[in-house]
Amino acid sequence: MPEHGPEFHKLPNSSLPGLTALQSHVFGTLFGPSTNKEILFQNLSDLPSPFLLPDMDEAISLLKAAVAEQKSILLYGDRDSDGVCSTSLLASFLRGIHQGKLTVKTSSEEDYGLCAPAMKFVREVKPDLLVTLDFGTSNSAEIQELNGEGMQVIVLDHHEIPEIVPSFCKLISPKRSDSKYPTQKICTSVLSWKLITAWLYNTLEESNTLYWVPDGETFFSGALVKKGVLLFQGDRSEAEKHFPGPYAEWEKTSKTKFPERELFYSQISKYPGVLEQVLKNLDLASIGTITDMMPLTGENRILVKEGCSTLQRIKSGEYSHRPGLNRLLSQLDLNKKKVLSRDLGWSIGPALNAAGRMQKTEAALSLLLSSSEKEAEGLATDLLKLNEERRERTKRNLFRVEGFLKRKQERTQRAILFCYEPDFEPGVSGIVATKLVEQYKRPVIFIAPDHGHAKGSVRAYGQENVLNLLKKAEPIFHQFGGHKEAGGFSLSIDQIPKLAEILFQEAGTWLEEERTALATEETKSVISLLPQELREEIYEELGIFEPFGQENPAPLLSIRGAKILSYRPLSEGKHARFKILAAEDSIQCIIWNKASDLSNALRERGELDLWGYLEENTFRGKTNLQFVVDSFR
Repeated sequence: MPEHGPEFHKLPNSSLPGLTALQSHVFGTLFGPSTNKEILFQNLSDLPSPFLLPDMDEAISLLKAAVAEQKSILLYGDRDSDGVCSTSLLASFLRGIHQGKLTVKTSSEEDYGLCAPAMKFVREVKPDLLVTLDFGTSNSAEIQELNGEGMQVIVLDHHEIPEIVPSFCKLISPKRSDSKYPTQKICTSVLSWKLITAWLYNTLEESNTLYWVPDGETFFSGALVKKGVLLFQGDRSEAEKHFPGPYAEWEKTSKTKFPERELFYSQISKYPGVLEQVLKNLDLASIGTITDMMPLTGENRILVKEGCSTLQRIKSGEYSHRPGLNRLLSQLDLNKKKVLSRDLGWSIGPALNAAGRMQKTEAALSLLLSSSEKEAEGLATDLLKLNEERRERTKRNLFRVEGFLKRKQERTQRAILFCYEPDFEPGVSGIVATKLVEQYKRPVIFIAPDHGHAKGSVRAYGQENVLNLLKKAEPIFHQFGGHKEAGGFSLSIDQIPKLAEILFQEAGTWLEEERTALATEETKSVISLLPQELREEIYEELGIFEPFGQENPAPLLSIRGAKILSYRPLSEGKHARFKILAAEDSIQCIIWNKASDLSNALRERGELDLWGYLEENTFRGKTNLQFVVDSFR
């Protein structure tokens, strides 16, 4: 049956000052009825201070002491893109200042976190200071053991906080109950960037200065700020009782509600060399944000926007600090003029992720840490070959799981989809689970055998917390963890039937508990257009709302009465390319995964109403505008 699209919406007559009518309407759709257009132009001065994160100052002190005394440091990161990017960020920074032994590793074939093989490796290296990146929050017992053996530990991690939190380390996490950081949804690559930014800030002459910021309400009222952190707000005489001076005076330059943020940024911007380092490191922070599916709202939106700008400068040769990324970008088929958030999610990120999925994380790590253009060229080629292997493995698994589901009808009729067979291949369970969620529209558990035991991934369909489902079977896992939307686990192969039994028994109750406020599929279109109005100018106007991604999707356009031309099926009819007849020209279109339904609809009538979004598609160095069809009727 054809898809039913959202309702049509006409373009309003009024618009915000400085914006076109189209931009004004999209603004209202994305950000609500507010007429404050400043939200469109957020920049680094709107970002909260890294010193709001717990243990930030203490972690920097540990690292500085290790560097000053030339102690041995081990950076140990997770295998995924966020783990590799966060590890590479900190490693690149420390390489420039640390004269002692620095060991850098990301997990590969071993289980997640400080599992037995990881602990064995750490003990063999026996560092004075261990820094874990993108794991460690759930390894309280292991960290206590290492601490007892004389190792100091820093954990940078953004995963869910367990009941027992590591107390024998410095844990930098926005999800700690004592965190003053205003958001929880930032990835570990951003935490790594925050740590480096905080370190650089501490080198500034005025880093420990107490600043008094008058608020203009009365002669003596204002805010007391240090390191971008608001210490006190109110009457100055009261502040001096709790925080003895002297104070430096600082007059805020805007009407921002957060003068401490503007002050923090203004101090950094006074030092061009420091500011350039901060901006350069946003390349990997932005990749980690996109690939770990962080919401592109607030801070993440700013970081990705600035990170895309940094990546474009790397691609153009203006920045030379990351030769590996330069070579990778040059080998990918990207738009020459700009790097967009979709490039991070569809090209750059998957290539880096492929190394971990194929149990060869050193390929991505070596590329990002490479200091030679010549060496980086070969490493980039090798990484893209791994990515092709990953794609083929994903295709094979999807083909096999399709047969698995067809053999027994009840497998697709339960509240959750549970998939395991001995011939499933490891390393791509997360990708396969995500694709199955899209197809079957329910939570998915996908498990594959892996080196004598089994590893699996779970993905949510709506807003349910999948970790709460995994907790129902906690005793039979070797390890499990992740985010509310996505988790991973390992267990013995002989325990898989028991896992299926528990999850099938608990799934109904779990979903009832979790789905108190379901996210619906319905999306309102931004504007109704005639086919001849679908042109490049519309795409350029909508570009003001970039970056697009999780929780900030590209604005949806509705096209009434589209006449379909040059219909060409792809992938045995699963996808299709076609054109829309316009007044003077035709618009290239593509539809993914729904071409069979579209083909059936076209047999019944010659015109269709379409909903979708515009994007630039680059193929073999040539960039063209295309309309991606999301739904139709």
